[in-house]
Amino acid sequence: MLFRRFKDPKGDITETTTEVADPDNALGTTKTETPSIDHEEAAVHAHLKTFKNLHEYDLSLPADLRDAVGHTTEAHDIAGELKLEHEINDNSPYPEVRAAVRNYDDGGPANTVRAWVIGLVLVTIASGLNQLFFLRYPSFSLNSLICQLVAYPIGCAWARWMPEHEFNWFGLKWKTNPGKFNMKEHTIITVMANCTLSGPVAYSLDTIVALKGFYKKDLGWGFNILFTISQQVIGYGLAGICRRFLVWPAAMIWPTNLVNTSVFYALHDHRGSDPERTNGWSVGRYRYFLYVVLGSFCYHWFPELIAPFLSVFAFVTWIKPNSPVINQLFGGTSGLSLIPITFDWNIITQFVLSPLQFPVFALLNVGCSVMLFFWVITPALHYTGAFYAEYLPILDNTIRDNTGAAYEVANVLTPDLKFDVEKYKAYSPLFLSTGNMWFFGASFAAITSVLVHTFLYERAVVWARFKDSRVEDEDVHRRLMRKFKEVPDWWYMLIFVVMLALAMVVCQGEFLSL
Repeated sequence: MLFRRFKDPKGDITETTTEVADPDNALGTTKTETPSIDHEEAAVHAHLKTFKNLHEYDLSLPADLRDAVGHTTEAHDIAGELKLEHEINDNSPYPEVRAAVRNYDDGGPANTVRAWVIGLVLVTIASGLNQLFFLRYPSFSLNSLICQLVAYPIGCAWARWMPEHEFNWFGLKWKTNPGKFNMKEHTIITVMANCTLSGPVAYSLDTIVALKGFYKKDLGWGFNILFTISQQVIGYGLAGICRRFLVWPAAMIWPTNLVNTSVFYALHDHRGSDPERTNGWSVGRYRYFLYVVLGSFCYHWFPELIAPFLSVFAFVTWIKPNSPVINQLFGGTSGLSLIPITFDWNIITQFVLSPLQFPVFALLNVGCSVMLFFWVITPALHYTGAFYAEYLPILDNTIRDNTGAAYEVANVLTPDLKFDVEKYKAYSPLFLSTGNMWFFGASFAAITSVLVHTFLYERAVVWARFKDSRVEDEDVHRRLMRKFKEVPDWWYMLIFVVMLALAMVVCQGEFLSL
C-alpha cells in the first residue's frame, strides 16, 4: 500500500494509498508500504492546484494550458506536473507577455540624471503640444510611444558626446555620462511619458478652458496649477495603493504596456532574426521597425495633405452631395458613416486608440455597441422627430437654443456666475442633436451599468481575485523585481490624503469666491 500526502491550496491534507505487489511473496499477495513523502512533488502538485483555482475565470490564460493543468493534477501525473511547473515558473503563462517581455534582467543603472533630464524635457514639450492639438478636429495627440522613440537617439547621442564627470551632492554620487544608454533608463523616460500623456491632457484643463471660453472667468495661475496637480497626483496615490491587486498579479495584463516593451527590444536589440523561430523571416527587429517608420512617414502625407478626402472616404455622399438624408446617414464628419471607410490612421485611433493593442473581443464589443446605438437607435429617434430632432443635425456636439444658434451660457447666469431660472425661462431651453443627446445619456448610464453588471455577473470573480491577490504565487517578472526596493504603502497613502485635501481646499475656496 503506497501512502502519499498532499496539501491542497485550501490547506487540507489529502491522503492516498496504493496497493503494491510483494515480489518476495510467491502467492502475489499485497502488503502495506509507507515510503517517504516526496516533498518536491507534493509542493508542485499543491502549486498547480492553486494555479488552477486562481485562474479558473482568467480569460487571458490559454485554454489548453488551463486544461493541461487540470488534467495533470487530477491524474496525479508527476512527470506532467513537473513539466508544467517548469513552464509556468520560468516564463509568463500568457503568450502575449512571453512575446513582449523577457524573463531575465539585462542589468544596468536606471535612476540616472540622463534619464530624468531627457524625460522631463520631453514630457514638458509633449504636454504643451497635446494641449494645442487637443482643440482641433480630428484631435491629434502625442503619446508615450513618440517620447519613447525620440528619447532613444537623444540618449545615444548623450552617451556618445556628453563629457563624463562625477558629482557628489549631499552624499549622492551621480555621473553626467553613466555609459551606454540602456533599456532601464529608456523605461524610466517612457514611464514619465505614460503618466503625463495618457490623458492625453490633464482632465482639469477641460474645466479651465471651459471657464475661460464659456464663462469668461479666469481664476488665476495659482488655482490652475494647484487644481491640475491635485487631480492628477491623486490618481497616482490610488494606483500605488491598489498596485498589489492591479499590477503585481500575473493575470493583470495591460496591452498598451506590451507595445512599449516590444519597442524597447526593437530599438535596443540590433541582432538579426532567427528564421527558424520567426516563420522564415530573417529581418531583425530594428531594421523592420525602421522600414515601418519610413513607410508610415511617406504614407501619411497623402491623407493629411495631398489627398484629404482619404481621411473620411464618404464616397456615397459624392453621388448626391446636396441630399441631407444621404449626408446624415453616410457622411463621415456630421453623419453616422454607415459605410465607415478611412485611410487615415489618426481617424482610426481618435476614439479607440490603436486597434493593434487590444484583444479582438474588446474591439468587437466596441464595434457592436456603435452599430446598435448609433446606426440603429440614433436614426430611429431622429427620423421619428423625438426631442425636436427634425430641426437639428443628427450628429453635432454643439448645444443650441430655440433658434438653432449656439447656446449662450452667459444669458442664463447672474454676474457672480450663478444659474438664474428666470433668465433661463426668458432665453431658451437647451437643445441637443440626436447623437449628442444619446452620447450624454449613454455616458451617464455606462457608469451605473458597469457597476450593476459587475455585481450581477462578475462579483464572484472579483471577490476571488481580491482574496487570491494576497496569496497568489509570483510570476517570473515579479520575482525579478524583488531585488529592487519597494516603495512603502504609506507613501502612496500620504500622497492620496494630501492631494485629496488640497483638491477639496482649492475647489471649495474657489467656489466660495464665486
